[in-house]
Amino acid sequence: MKLKIFLLASGVLFLFLKTTAQRTDLTGGTLAIGFTETPERPLKDTSGGFKSRSMNVHLSLPLFGNRDKVSTQPSKDSHAHFFQVSAHGSFTTGSKDIEFLDGQRNFYGGSAGIGGLFYNGRSNIIQADANMGISADGQTLQNHDAIPRFSGSFIVHHTSSPTLSFQYGAAFTYLYGRPMLLPVLGIRKKFSGSSWSVSAILPLNLQVTDRLNKEMGLSFFARPSGDRFQLLNQGYFGSTTSSIYMGLRQFEAGSSFYYRLSREFSFDAEAGLLSGGTMKFTNTSDTRTTLYATGIKSGAQFRISLRYHLPHKRASGNNIDMDGELYRVK
Repeated sequence: MKLKIFLLASGVLFLFLKTTAQRTDLTGGTLAIGFTETPERPLKDTSGGFKSRSMNVHLSLPLFGNRDKVSTQPSKDSHAHFFQVSAHGSFTTGSKDIEFLDGQRNFYGGSAGIGGLFYNGRSNIIQADANMGISADGQTLQNHDAIPRFSGSFIVHHTSSPTLSFQYGAAFTYLYGRPMLLPVLGIRKKFSGSSWSVSAILPLNLQVTDRLNKEMGLSFFARPSGDRFQLLNQGYFGSTTSSIYMGLRQFEAGSSFYYRLSREFSFDAEAGLLSGGTMKFTNTSDTRTTLYATGIKSGAQFRISLRYHLPHKRASGNNIDMDGELYRVK
């Protein structure tokens, strides 16, 4: 029997990355392009509103591993071991309209990193990921003032039975609007005789999935959907630093639809409701001191993406489906 793997790991600023929890395939390689639209939402503590739109391109390429030999050359303990090391990169461009800060600004994000996946032939899959990148407005980039940022994760996926698995580890992420090192504790239950499964990975993600068939899946989710951006300071809030941080902390609940168009192509569409939003500004040199903060009223968010899966051989063994979907954390 085969068990689909759902892991939460680090994403690339997704920034675009934003894609809050972006699917990726560390075993075979993918090229994905996505679009995110967030219509205007009023601000609670000041006049005006906030809206954004972005386009993201993500590439993951396998560097080396033994995926092609895993079925034919088991190790001395008679278990098929598997490992894969991949390189990945992401680029995001988009605009954010912050009315009380002189309106629209163009933002750019990018990151590059290395990811690794190791299967011990029995019950554990280990996933590690490390990224370096930036997320800043165009004026900050023109002034060569962008500050690099790190994100990463280390997660162990333990299979207790064909229908039950656990995850534990840690993730360094910006999902809550600022850099945070968070413990990751998760459980995934697949119901016997049913296409439904539940995945809860705290404190980051809750998801219920119905695998309709081999080509389609429908999910319902609740998760944080924040990030942090650097922008040029034009004398805002009495600050004298050359740039400031804008941190967004918000949560999203919604649904997503996944469709495998062919062996090479798949399509995702998501619609969600953003709530509990907070926008906070801090100096880049002193992030503990808040320059200004305001709430953001609830509103919709939409996302679509098209993914090309690079041709590769399937790798499987001991009830583990290595081509199952993996999740990355920004």
